[in-house]
Amino acid sequence: MRFIKTDLKRIFTEPAFLLSLSLGTLLLFGAMAYLLLSGTGEKLYTMAQALAFPFVTPLLAAMPYSVMIMQERETLYITLMTIKLRKSGYELKRFFTAGISGAAALFVPQLALFLVCTIIGGVTAIGKAAAELVLPITFGFGYAVFSYGLTFVNKQRYVPLVMPQVLYMLCIYAFPYIGFERFYPPLDIAPSINGGTISAVRFVVPAALTAAGFFLTVLGVIKTRRFEIN
Repeated sequence: MRFIKTDLKRIFTEPAFLLSLSLGTLLLFGAMAYLLLSGTGEKLYTMAQALAFPFVTPLLAAMPYSVMIMQERETLYITLMTIKLRKSGYELKRFFTAGISGAAALFVPQLALFLVCTIIGGVTAIGKAAAELVLPITFGFGYAVFSYGLTFVNKQRYVPLVMPQVLYMLCIYAFPYIGFERFYPPLDIAPSINGGTISAVRFVVPAALTAAGFFLTVLGVIKTRRFEIN
């Protein structure tokens, strides 16, 4: 538990995390300002959070932790920590801190937008809108841990950062053609894009990415252990 607290404290002060927060906040409040100037009133929150933010969220979720991990690999910091904390499941603990960082990077700006829109009267169904705040948490966690898992299976610094976004965009274009419209990725964070509501379907893709990230992490741990034994 002490390691998790220390790692989270470190993440939340990293420039990459602060940059992710800043970009997310800029996108959401920039959309809000644009809609206010256009005369949007009661549906301000749902329209603002569905305008541009959903289409770059995988990148924002991956940014805080993947960048830090690759920097550590370059400085050998991660090797020293792995040796020091091997018995306490260092890599798996970081799986959870990676997920928390991605969830926080998306949740905090969206919560801020929700609060501001509530104050100025830009939220129609407050209960429904508040319930949707769970989506940036599950979405951010899934894409962040998938990014983290990728750090174990490649040595290129940019891959864990951009691959979640690339996969996301491919799914956006491919799903309508293969009959997977209900799994359309942007709806997992902004169901109001098509006027939808939260359902179990909204958690399928984030759950699949979480499972994939965990599999890649375990695979990376096994490969590391075999290398050390040999």
